[in-house]
Order: sequence, then structure tokens, then C-alpha cells
Amino acid sequence: MAESPGPLLRAAREAAGITLRTMAARTHYNAGYLSLIENGERPVPAGVADAYQRVLGTTDLGRLVTVTRSAASVDAATLDQVATMLGALRRIEDTTGVLSVLPAVRGMSATVDQLAREASAPVRERALHLAAEVTQYRGWLEHAVGADTAARRSMAAAVELAGEVGEPNRMAHALTFAATVTWSATGVLGETIDLSDGALSVRGAHPTLRAYAALRRSELLASLGETTEARDVLNMADDAIEDARDAEPPPSSLYWFTPGFGAVQRGAVLTLLGDTAQAIEEATAGLAEMPPEHRRTEWLASTLRKIDPDMTDA
Repeated sequence: MAESPGPLLRAAREAAGITLRTMAARTHYNAGYLSLIENGERPVPAGVADAYQRVLGTTDLGRLVTVTRSAASVDAATLDQVATMLGALRRIEDTTGVLSVLPAVRGMSATVDQLAREASAPVRERALHLAAEVTQYRGWLEHAVGADTAARRSMAAAVELAGEVGEPNRMAHALTFAATVTWSATGVLGETIDLSDGALSVRGAHPTLRAYAALRRSELLASLGETTEARDVLNMADDAIEDARDAEPPPSSLYWFTPGFGAVQRGAVLTLLGDTAQAIEEATAGLAEMPPEHRRTEWLASTLRKIDPDMTDA
């Protein structure tokens, strides 16, 4: 049985930057009733789907609701629409924080996973790829709010989905994030190293992903006092960043890893290696290069705090 399309209505509304109260006023439905629908606790009447479509100006929203009720009918256009909503939610998180989007992403994750499981052969691989991406993002958000048990479960599911897809970038991305969450949540070295090794050994992954995986591995080694090996892996990350300059653009899901953020992440490693002055210098230069909309994000602040807490006020 397919998931309720209600969570996708919520994702579409939040991606458009419209509050539940505003949606209620514009559709003339009670806000509490719409909340139950968006949370999947009530069915989605055709009138509500039409009202959301009218307010959001999304011509395919009603069709998306219909497809969700019969997941086997999902097609490329449906997946494109969900991917667009996901991109919008990511940028809302950048502006307003994790808690503003986590409920919508959780609902989207469950729905897209159902779509992937029931999609027909022509679009199943694309659906699995999208499900892996949404599930990984869900796990990262859960980790950010301290729900580490749920985060590890989501990351494991994302890795499994990525394995079904078999696409190098998706697998390297999922393994790197799973390693980060595992180490932060549990401190279990063996499992973390296995996941990190897996990310670094994926053949054909974009150099930007190799760079991020190497930076994370270097940070782990530095935190364990393995300074020589940490510096070797840091050099590996530097080489991958150089390779990325001449490569095709990275996947859109890596929009956050700009050269400036790479410098900030490098600063976090240098801090652990005891090169505090150089770390602050590189991170400050990297911060200045980052897009303005990235400079006030929670994910940047968490990295800056590793270098110098005062940098989060800069």
C-alpha cells in the first residue's frame, strides 16, 4: 500500500515558503484539518489537492497526489517535481534551520521510498537514486537535532538504496555521511573506518566527493592523534580539490561544498593537528569566498566552532 500523499503536500507548501496558517486562509480550510492531512493522518480529498495546486501555482501537484496513491504509475516528470521540492527544502534549511524542514523531509522520505519500491522498470533506478538522496538528507537532519538512533537508521537505509542504484557519486556521498554520523554518534572506530574506507574506494566518484571524504577521514585521524597519516590524507584531499577544478560540475546535491567551505573544513583538520593560526587564516579566507546565503547556515557554524567559536559571530 502506498504512503499517503499528505507529506508531499506539506513539502510542496514549505518549499514554496508558505506557512500552514497562510495556506488555511487561502484555501478556506481549517489549519488543524490541513495539518492532519499533511501528516498523513487523514486522506487527501481531491478538493484539498486542487486548492493546494491553485495556491502554489503548481500545475502537476494534483497529478503528483494521484501518482502517490498508485506508486506503480510514477514517471520521470513526477520524480523531477519531487527533486525540485527537495532542492527548495534544502535552501529553506540553509535560511531557517533544521527544525523548519525535518518533518517535511521525513514525510517525503517515506513517500519517495514507497515510490522507488513500486516504480516500473523504466524509472526505477532514478526513483531509487532520489530515495537514497532524500533518505540521506533525512538522516543528516536527524543527526543535527541529536536524534542519532534515527539518523543511523536513515543513513544505513541510504547506503542500502545507493547500493541498489550502483551510481558512484550517490554511493560515495552516502558512505561519507554515514561514517560521519557513526563516529559522532557512537565513537565506534571500526565501523567508522569501514564506512570511510568504502567512500574513498568508490571508483568513478566526482573529485569533489573524494575531497570531502578525504577531509572527513583526515579529521577522524587527527582526532585520534594519528597526525602523520592525517596529514597524508589531507594532502589527498588537496589533490582531489585541484582535480575538481578541471572536472565537470559536481552533482547538485553537493551545492554546499564550495571551495570556500573546503577551506573551512580544512581548517577544522588543521586545528586538530595543532596548527591553530593557519587553521583560522585558511578558514577566514574560505569564509569570505563562500556564497552569502551559506554563511549563516547551521552546518557552517558547526564547522566554524571546531576552529574558533568566535568565528561564528564574524
